[in-house]
Order: sequence, then structure tokens, then C-alpha cells
Amino acid sequence: MKKTSAYHHGNLKEALLSTALYMVESEGLDAITLREITQRLGTSRSAVYRHFESKEALIKGVIEQGYAQLDELFTPIFRDQNRSVEERFESMSRAYLDFAIAHPNLYRLLFGERFREEREGICDYRDETQATGLYALIGLLLEAQEKGIVEKADPMIQAATIWASVHGLASLLIDGHLMMSDNLEEIYRHMYISLLKGLC
Repeated sequence: MKKTSAYHHGNLKEALLSTALYMVESEGLDAITLREITQRLGTSRSAVYRHFESKEALIKGVIEQGYAQLDELFTPIFRDQNRSVEERFESMSRAYLDFAIAHPNLYRLLFGERFREEREGICDYRDETQATGLYALIGLLLEAQEKGIVEKADPMIQAATIWASVHGLASLLIDGHLMMSDNLEEIYRHMYISLLKGLC
């Protein structure tokens, strides 16, 4: 009954996205097939095509949901005026790593080489309305510049430097190239300190 209720109540699009997201998270990037999804939801391909013209279109929808999760995670951290700039930087870095560790398959979907073409056009980093997390980070960097915490430089370049550093550590961790999980806190802390010093 639960499988067909989403379709009968007109929530098939949401059910397709949530099912595809669950499959990515629990089974990996190769798990998504329209056949498997329709079987799980008890619906037909023709019904699916009313919402998504192809598997790639459905994957794009999952990617959009993933980016939205990241924006919802990071934006409040960056804009929390009750915490110092340094505290917000540290919380952002930690939240990014925690997200990658908790959702490795989704993380690979959002930032890996596969489905790169599907990601193009979904989130234009030049558009503040699409990349709210990025521009919240830029706002924090501008605040840090005014307070003398980091040097006055192009905040987009600084943001890219921060992302490259944290992303690199996250990728090494989830892909098993950094076999030091027992020392993760120490590694993370050293990276955070080094990153801030490098921006000064």
C-alpha cells in the first residue's frame, strides 16, 4: 500500500527523487535504473516519464537535492553572527568532512568525475541564487578580511582555496587513501590551522 500511495496521491515526483536518493546513498551510483525504481514504487515507466524524460534527468534532480542539502548545512553556519569568524570557519570545515563521511556515495555524485555533464548547468557558481553556500562563504571571507583575520584578496580565489583543501581531505578519507581515521581529529585540526594561516 505504501509503495503505490505516493503515485495515487500525486506525489510521484517526490517519491522518485527520494527513492533514487536512497538508492544512491545505500547502494551506490550504479544502483539507479528506471526499471528498479518503478518496481520499488509499483508504478510504470510512462508515469515516470511524465516527470523525468530520462534516467539522466532523474539523476539531475537528485544532484539538485544534494546541493540543496549542502546549502542548508553551510549557509546558517556562515551567517551565524553569534559565533566568531574563526569558529564559523572551523564549523564549516568540520561539517563538510562529516557530510562526506556520512554520505560518501552522494558526495561522489555531487563532486566526482561521473555525471559531470549532468551537473553542468544545475548550479552556476556565478549565480548567487543558485550557489547560496558559496556566496555565504564569500561573505564570511569578506568579513574576515575587514577584521584582519585573512589578507585582502579576491574572495572567490580564497573560497576556491578553502574548498580545494577541505575537498581533498574528504576525498582521501572516503576513498580509503588516507588510512589514519583514528587520528582524524588531529589531522582535521592541523589542516584547519594551516588553512587559516595560509590565507593571512
